[in-house]
Amino acid sequence: MLDYLKKKFYQLIPISLQQKLKTFILLVYGRMRLWLPIYRIEKNGLTVVLIGRKSHDPYFVHLLYGDYADNQKVGNTAVWNINKTIQYWEKRSDIILFRDNGFQPSEAIMQRMFTIPYYVTQTAKLPPVDSDLLASFRDLSTTSNLSKIRKAGFEYHISNDSAQLEHFYHWMYKPFILSRHRDSARIPGWPSFKRIHENMELLLISREGELVAGALNLQTGNSYTGYANGVLNADKKLIKDGVVSAIYWFGIVEAHRRGCSTVNLGTSRPFLKDGVLAYKKKWGGQIIIDENEPEFRLLACGNQLAAQRFFEAMPFVCQHDNNLVSLVFLGQRVELNDKDLSSYLRACLFQGDHLSTWIVLLSPEWVARREIIQSIVRGFVTSTRIIDLSKGSLAELPPQIYDLARTHESSTQSSLFCRVITRLRLAY
Repeated sequence: MLDYLKKKFYQLIPISLQQKLKTFILLVYGRMRLWLPIYRIEKNGLTVVLIGRKSHDPYFVHLLYGDYADNQKVGNTAVWNINKTIQYWEKRSDIILFRDNGFQPSEAIMQRMFTIPYYVTQTAKLPPVDSDLLASFRDLSTTSNLSKIRKAGFEYHISNDSAQLEHFYHWMYKPFILSRHRDSARIPGWPSFKRIHENMELLLISREGELVAGALNLQTGNSYTGYANGVLNADKKLIKDGVVSAIYWFGIVEAHRRGCSTVNLGTSRPFLKDGVLAYKKKWGGQIIIDENEPEFRLLACGNQLAAQRFFEAMPFVCQHDNNLVSLVFLGQRVELNDKDLSSYLRACLFQGDHLSTWIVLLSPEWVARREIIQSIVRGFVTSTRIIDLSKGSLAELPPQIYDLARTHESSTQSSLFCRVITRLRLAY
C-alpha cells in the first residue's frame, strides 16, 4: 500500500511541488507523533487513566471492569510532559496505564510502575526422538485430553497447499479468533495474512475425511513453533470434542517426530487466570519473555483498595530486563480455607527459566497465615517469595522488583567475571 501511494505521489504531483508537499506532510506527521492521547474510565468505583497511543487495549479494559467499558478522551500530552502528566493524574485516579511504541516516562517514574508484557511466550521441552513421548504427558489433565482426542477420531497431516491456506484463513482462523477475542481481535486481511504465513506449513486436522481445524507452524532449528490456530466455523461441538487439544497435541507429536528439542506453543496474555495461559501450562508450557509488542506500564495510585481488588482478582506476570515475576496477591479473599488456598496458589504457579513467584500479603489476616502459606509453597519447583505489604502500599512493590533484577544482573556479571578469571588461571 505504501509503495502504491509513493508511486501515485510522484506520478500525480508536479515536480515543483513535491518537496514542499513532502516537507508539509512530515511536519504534520511529526506534530501528531509528539502528542499522546489521554483517556479516562470511571466505573464500579475504579478510576483508570490511560496514556499513550497503544494504551486503550480492549482486553485490558475488560480485565479491569469485567466488560468492554467505554472510555472518555480527556486530552493530549506532549511527549516532553509525560512525567508531569502522570504526576497530575496520579492524584486523580486509582490506576494509570501507560503504553506507547515510541516514548516512555523517565527512569525514576518507571521504577515505580509495574512493567507488564503485552504477551508472554510458552515453550515446552521434548524428550529425545527415540524415547516415549506419552511418558512426558501422563498427568491427569493431559491423559483426559488425549483420551478425548482418540475417542473423537481426530487425525492430522501436513500441507503446503496455498488453496488450503486460504480455506484455513476464511473458515477456521477468522471465525475462531473472533469467537475468542471479540472486540480485541486483531485479524489481518487475507493478502497480509498470506504474505506473512505463506512460507509456513499447515497442520490440518480431519475427522471422517472432513477438515475440521488446523494450525500454521514453522520449524526453526530444533524448535517447532505454532503461529495461528483455527477451528471450522468456531464450532462449539468440535471444541467440546477436544479439537483444540488435538491442535496442540498433534503439533507436539510432529515436533517430536522431527527430533525437535522444544515446541513453541505461541503467545498468551500474561495474566495467571487467563484461560489460554493456563491451558498451555498443562502441555508443559514454560513462560519466557515476548518482546514483539510494547509493554504496559501500570502505576497503582489513589484509592489503594480499588487497585488492590483488581490486583487480587487478576494476578499477573511482570518483567524487568530478562527477569519475570509472577505476582499473586492475597487481600480480601480471607474466606479461603487451607485446601482451597493450596489449590489456588498451585493454579497460579507457572515455570520458566527466569521466572520467580511472589505471593504478596495485603492484609493482617493473611500475614497471620504466613506459616501455612510457606508450608504450601515449600514444594514448589520455582523460586518463591512471600512479601508482606499489609502495612505498606502497592507502590512499594515495583522498586523491589527493580532491585531484584539489578541484583540478578550484578550476580550474573560477577559469576561471569569469576569464570573468566578461572579460565585465565588454568591457561597459565
